[in-house]
Amino acid sequence: DERGVHRDAPPPARLAAQEESRFAPLAGAHLPATPRPDASASRSEADNLRRFRANFARAGGGAPPVDFPDPVCGYVARAVLVESWVDGVPMVEWAAGLAETAEERQQLCNTGIDAFCEMLFVHNFVHGDLHPGNVLVTTTADGSPRLAFLDAGIVVSYSEFDHGMLIDILGHFLNYEGYEGGALMIEQTAAQSDVSDAHGFCTKIGEMVNFARDTPTFFDQVGTSISMICNAACDHRVRVHAGFISIALSVKVVEGIVIQVDPAAVVAPRAKAVVIRESLKRKGRALLGRTARPGEDADAEARREAERQAQHRASEERGERERRRRAALARERAAAEQQAP
Repeated sequence: DERGVHRDAPPPARLAAQEESRFAPLAGAHLPATPRPDASASRSEADNLRRFRANFARAGGGAPPVDFPDPVCGYVARAVLVESWVDGVPMVEWAAGLAETAEERQQLCNTGIDAFCEMLFVHNFVHGDLHPGNVLVTTTADGSPRLAFLDAGIVVSYSEFDHGMLIDILGHFLNYEGYEGGALMIEQTAAQSDVSDAHGFCTKIGEMVNFARDTPTFFDQVGTSISMICNAACDHRVRVHAGFISIALSVKVVEGIVIQVDPAAVVAPRAKAVVIRESLKRKGRALLGRTARPGEDADAEARREAERQAQHRASEERGERERRRRAALARERAAAEQQAP
């Protein structure tokens, strides 16, 4: 039940791995592996934090909608990460001190929903561990509440082609074009020759989308919708893209946090606006011949970001070497002064 999401609930990426055995029979469907820390986990998390801060930076130096800790330059190593202190309380605890009808609840929930949708549908770089303990509320200089996301060691992203495909399919769903969305799902299936009765599959997906016309939309009934998609995939041997399961779990975790803060909050309307806007942008780029190719692992911006991160790490390492050199010189001088008559 999303209303009972615990502060230390496992992240969507971990949930996806736990559910792998349940979804494995789905005509070749597979789920992404659970991210595991490695020796450079601290540097990876520092890079993730820098990218999140850059993604949410606003033109003109305006305040970003959410805050992230800032890694302290020169104090990031293979097993150590020093970052700025975030003084706040968990969002659920903050909300417990307010009246249920308080306007601040709704405003902060909307900010959180918008930030999540921006990560998922715009940046293609999603915080993979947004349980309630990692979502804090801080206070600005004028006393206004503000969101901060912590612990960015786990992130989720897709290739440009896969991300665009997910946006296009969801765009069809939200525009009640289920048959077209089903056809696009078949198009991204590697072994299309194994598909049994493509028309029947597309028809079932159309019925699922039409079901959402008179009931809550895809995002409000994401569990039911995913079950209907998976059943149709089993019947017609269509490979379900792992991204749908990952997105579904992410949406449910975020819904759980939001509902604890504002029981009347809904993700769907705000998510729909973002998905449709991004889908239209993709169609515009397609008209200009700027579509992504299958198999692309990252877009140009991701490559530029990786280069920036590499340069930043190199700068940190040079700074660390210089500090060690100066410290060694200081020790030598101190030793020399002690030996002097």
